[in-house]
Amino acid sequence: MNLSLHEYRDNFCKDVALDVLKRAYGYSQNGHLPSNAVSTSSVFYAEPKKYRPLLQHGLWAEKKLNAVTIWDLWTETATAQRALLEGVWDFKNRTMCIARLGENYDCKHQTTLDFPNELIIGVYEHRHRFAAVVSIESNHESAFEVRKVQEIADIVAKNAVAYYPKYLHEKEYIAWACKHPHGRQIPPPLPEFSKYLLEQPLRFVKDVNPEYDLSRATKHVVTIEAFIVFRSPAMQKLTIASVDMFGDFEHL
Repeated sequence: MNLSLHEYRDNFCKDVALDVLKRAYGYSQNGHLPSNAVSTSSVFYAEPKKYRPLLQHGLWAEKKLNAVTIWDLWTETATAQRALLEGVWDFKNRTMCIARLGENYDCKHQTTLDFPNELIIGVYEHRHRFAAVVSIESNHESAFEVRKVQEIADIVAKNAVAYYPKYLHEKEYIAWACKHPHGRQIPPPLPEFSKYLLEQPLRFVKDVNPEYDLSRATKHVVTIEAFIVFRSPAMQKLTIASVDMFGDFEHL
């Protein structure tokens, strides 16, 4: 192989640790294919690091057909968690992730949600920290209708991540107020989160509820439920079948 070390890095080892690059380059100089050289070098590099403590936790939502799998992404440092947000990663390839991060890493199965074929699934994940999985019932028939419902499901999932901390805070306050009434009026119990979510002002849709309008009581506010009805006039009423939340919202 006539490539210099820098050329070899740019072509085959751009994102890996320097030790992996040097070892792989040596293997290729002895006639090994670069792909095999990088793979073997990564194994040697990763093995001793696999026993170091994993202290930082993230998550990854993987959607496939009618199922969503939540994976836990473990690293040694918060810096590595930030690195996982950039570029393209094969999260299930532990060896290569360690070779790129330069520290221990593991991807572990948390749970898998399976859904009937008639449900449309929306998923939103925020920076590998929080995720929402929303399923919507509808009598969709055409491909156009399916795309419309999918768009709605994804928007609802994004709103779910935004509003879940507020929901938990209100729930916590009601529980506290019930234990310490001190003459104050006790707020009514909160509905389940999926119903609570429908009553909230819609966010993250262009030209709907601009942020400066949400604080003005005199302005018309479009709720998530109203948005769903407006976006699906040609279809029968859509129903949120489930909302599943993942992440450490309690310590947000």
